[in-house]
Amino acid sequence: MSLQRVAPDKPGVLFVDDEVNILKALVRLFRQEPVRVYTASSANEALALLGGESIQVVVSDQRMPGVPGVKLLAQVREHFPEVVRIMLTGYTEIDVAVEAINHGEIYRMLTKPWDDQELRATIRQALDDWSMRNEIRRLNHVTQAQNAALQDLNASLERNVEERTRELHRKNQELRKAYISTVRALSEAVDAKDPYTRGHSERVGVYASRIARELRCKPDFIERIYLAGLLHDIGKIGIPDAIIGKPSALTPEEYAVMKRHPEIGARILEPVDFLADVVACVRHHHEWYDGSSRGYPDRLSASAIPYPSRIILVADTVEAMTSDRPYRKALPLERVVEEISSFRTTQFDPDVADAFIRVAEREEDTFLETASKFDIEAFVAGDWESR
Repeated sequence: MSLQRVAPDKPGVLFVDDEVNILKALVRLFRQEPVRVYTASSANEALALLGGESIQVVVSDQRMPGVPGVKLLAQVREHFPEVVRIMLTGYTEIDVAVEAINHGEIYRMLTKPWDDQELRATIRQALDDWSMRNEIRRLNHVTQAQNAALQDLNASLERNVEERTRELHRKNQELRKAYISTVRALSEAVDAKDPYTRGHSERVGVYASRIARELRCKPDFIERIYLAGLLHDIGKIGIPDAIIGKPSALTPEEYAVMKRHPEIGARILEPVDFLADVVACVRHHHEWYDGSSRGYPDRLSASAIPYPSRIILVADTVEAMTSDRPYRKALPLERVVEEISSFRTTQFDPDVADAFIRVAEREEDTFLETASKFDIEAFVAGDWESR
């Protein structure tokens, strides 16, 4: 158990790992950061530090003697619920990811070997998240006290309450952005399994949101479909890397394994309450509109397929065709439009296919440039819809 001596008014970050060299490397990495760095080599040491020191963020390894990382983070959640919890591990088994999300309610899950800049940025974001939540708790206490004495307040105090409400709204917007960013980070971890698909889920989410906007869907639906797009391939966590990254065509047996990823993804998301409304979207994003056997896993057809899934299927196909793969180069957008058009009513919902075609023909190649990233700031602020 050790700590880096920094001014006590700085936030505390605790790293937990049973490998001394890793802890030393982490201490060196954060030496210039404005934080107090604590280290522990076991769950017991970590809990003892949390009980005696002011610590805002815990970063734990998974594979440790005795109590593993997911159990430690669950205990931290139970006894120190305000502490932000992060998993840093070299292991990405599906059961670890699910248990960490369900029982530890982790803020992020990062893998070893880590990227120094990414790890530092994640810790800064986690500390900002802690500060934001702490401020919201303070504001909630203030608001509750004001509501208790509301009958005795004058017009001046009412204006003050309105200002507090606006401030809470701003803070809730920040929480909403953090929520979307967390889901985005999880999707990036899935895409990282294959260098050829890095950024794939983000682009699918963006393309799906652009198509939904063309279909004049409501903003809350657009946000939900963006999140579903981010998570549509999360089930690939459970697919062997040899199949995910195979540079040539899959065998029938390998393709059968790959086709399990929508069901695996749905099982991962089902226990997570705040993601419950995207479970069906993820499960059915490979169904064919005509209900043919080429669709999976349940061979649904037409309106039986969730509407977001029909949009994601088009977005997923567009992204795959316009990206380089080991076995072929990206196709030009005009060729993609032809393919989407030829499969409308068979593979694709014709209304969704037509919406994509309208956007693609209107914007041409700029579609791929302007739709490459989802502007969280503008969307949460309500400016996105007018753009």
